[in-house]
Amino acid sequence: MTAKGRIGAILSHPKSREVIGVLLISLSILFLASLASFDPADPSFFHFRTAPGGQVKNLGGRVGAHLAGDLLELLGLSSFLLPLILFGLGCAVFRHRNLPLWGLKTAGVALLLLCLSLLASLLWSEVRLYGFHLSRPGGLVGQGLVAWLSPTLGTFGLYLSAATGFLVGLLLLSARSVGEIGSSLGKAIRSLGEIWKRRSKAKGREERVTVRPDRALQLEVAKEEARAMRPPLEERRVEVEGEAEERAQAVASFAGYRPPPLTLFQSPPPDAGGISAEELSSNSSILERKLRDFGLEGRVTAVHPGPVITRYELEPAPGIKVGRIVSLADDLALALKALSVRVVAPIPGKAVVGVEIPNQNRSMVFIREILSSPQFQNSPSWLTLALGKDIAGSPYVVDLVQMPHLLIGGATGAGKSVCINSLIVSMLCKASPEQVRFLLIDPKMVELSAYNGLPHLADEVVTDSREAARKLGQLVYHMEERYRLLASRGVRNIAAYNRLIEEEAEARGQDPATAISSTLPYLVVVIDELADLMMSSSAEVETAVTRLAQMARGVGIHLIMATQRPSVDVITGLIKANFPSRISFQVSSKTDSRTILDMNGAEQLLGNGDMLYLPSGSSKPIRIHGCYISEEEIASVVEFLRQEQGPWKRLDLFERREVREAAGEEEDGLYRQAVELVIATRQASISLIQRRLRVGYNRAARMIERMEEEGIVSPLESGKGREVLVRRGEEGWPHSA
Repeated sequence: MTAKGRIGAILSHPKSREVIGVLLISLSILFLASLASFDPADPSFFHFRTAPGGQVKNLGGRVGAHLAGDLLELLGLSSFLLPLILFGLGCAVFRHRNLPLWGLKTAGVALLLLCLSLLASLLWSEVRLYGFHLSRPGGLVGQGLVAWLSPTLGTFGLYLSAATGFLVGLLLLSARSVGEIGSSLGKAIRSLGEIWKRRSKAKGREERVTVRPDRALQLEVAKEEARAMRPPLEERRVEVEGEAEERAQAVASFAGYRPPPLTLFQSPPPDAGGISAEELSSNSSILERKLRDFGLEGRVTAVHPGPVITRYELEPAPGIKVGRIVSLADDLALALKALSVRVVAPIPGKAVVGVEIPNQNRSMVFIREILSSPQFQNSPSWLTLALGKDIAGSPYVVDLVQMPHLLIGGATGAGKSVCINSLIVSMLCKASPEQVRFLLIDPKMVELSAYNGLPHLADEVVTDSREAARKLGQLVYHMEERYRLLASRGVRNIAAYNRLIEEEAEARGQDPATAISSTLPYLVVVIDELADLMMSSSAEVETAVTRLAQMARGVGIHLIMATQRPSVDVITGLIKANFPSRISFQVSSKTDSRTILDMNGAEQLLGNGDMLYLPSGSSKPIRIHGCYISEEEIASVVEFLRQEQGPWKRLDLFERREVREAAGEEEDGLYRQAVELVIATRQASISLIQRRLRVGYNRAARMIERMEEEGIVSPLESGKGREVLVRRGEEGWPHSA
């Protein structure tokens, strides 16, 4: 292992970073105190004198006096930048887990000091500091640079060189590209513009902001305001007007919505995990030695310790095939006495192979760490999902809107249910009930029942498999209704529609917040155990899920599905093709891993929330350690939302639709045509009736159910379908064939 690699391994340890960070920050404080208390009567290297009475006035004593005097003499006013730079580097060491580019950092500091000294010498010939005259504002360095470069570059060239060097020094010191800095500045300017716009809009509403009165009184006042300010929407001539009216009445119950506070979640204990510098160095040596035993040369160039695993970046010698290193995963696990070793060959964007080794002392990732992180707090999306931490220990969040659907698979006890709960709670912490609604389907009956009664629910938690299949079919109809609404307003997606409604309300001089009566909430469908649904109604479930996955994104409907049986009869090719974003927890075989991710790797995970996340459009999965949320925390969140929001009116997306569809169906001649079609073809298929008679899924499903009640077809049996019990020309349909 090279000296650079050993230094990197040592600096990768948290304690080493803390020691170096404390030293740098302490040094910056000493420099600042020395410069702030500079006295020209104190001795320094350039001025040999004895302080009156032998007393040194500098706060840093004789050391501080020499530091202040010599720095001001050499660098002038740019000396005051040095404490700030040291303080920033100290903070950076605390944050970064990897070895910083110290060569570039040092060059950046030197360039900044030189250019500031040059600028100070150009701008001023003399300045007054602490009551005395500083004859060289840029110090000897600045004065020398002016004398050396002035005949060659001239005054304008000196100014341009100083400004250019200053910017280059900032880039080297910040380790950010010009594009990133420009993008950050652009975002900051846009954010300031949005804040200014919101403040101007809020001027007319300031008189309504008062101290919170009694809860019941506040809710009643909010209801009256919502009724008074609701604009007439005569132009809306679509079937979903009833939905908007119901939502307008229900929104009053959500006035003053507050998301669950972080105090409801468990704080992480003091970090007892981590890995020592000695263990990092030892594992690096074992890796290199084991590869040599098999005739493979390579060296460890970097180490990235995380809360659960540590990734060693191995640079193979020229001519070594990475496939040979991948095949040695089990041998490396044996040599390192590890539970399992995962080899990432190669790491995307790097000319190295990643070897991921479990830590002996694993750290648990708590959901509070992710919810309180800047990544989650600064995310503008209402559907922000808190997944956990990456291998370096940084919080990892994703946006469900961009995914747009998520498929989760893994063995029993690997962490799927905890993951689903953390995803639901993270959305509850981001969005109010008028922004996001949930349809929870839980055939296992015990995983999601704790959420019953939430104002965010579009319907009660569905626990019956056949009822779940029916709800999914009705959801397809609801999706089509939303598309008709969007088409009537000339917009393409739910975000554009909601924005249009708010702009229309603003044009009428109304508070955009009151336009919620006409906006559409996002709808997230969570299915915890797809296998149970596929066993009871595979054809209906696959048809509905596929249609939703293909079309529902534009109208704000998103699916999250999980299964503990990742087989091809559950995760069919049609379903997988429409779920580009997938998560795999630990599985028992490579076959299961390939079923979920289309690649090996999930069989080498550690369990307890260890996952591989495959983003949409990516060919390489990301290893993430899922965050943990306890049942007590879930109960606290649910109870808080129940008590905080008070009584509410639940928005049922399905009840009114069932009544409307069923009206007049008994006399509908289509039913007799459907019976004749089933008897003639000897196929009792919902999809067949949909295609031939051009009816919706819900109507076709009810026709099949009615045929079952009348004895025309047999009940649905798992894996066999329905049998047609009568033949053409028989007197009375209920007679058996």
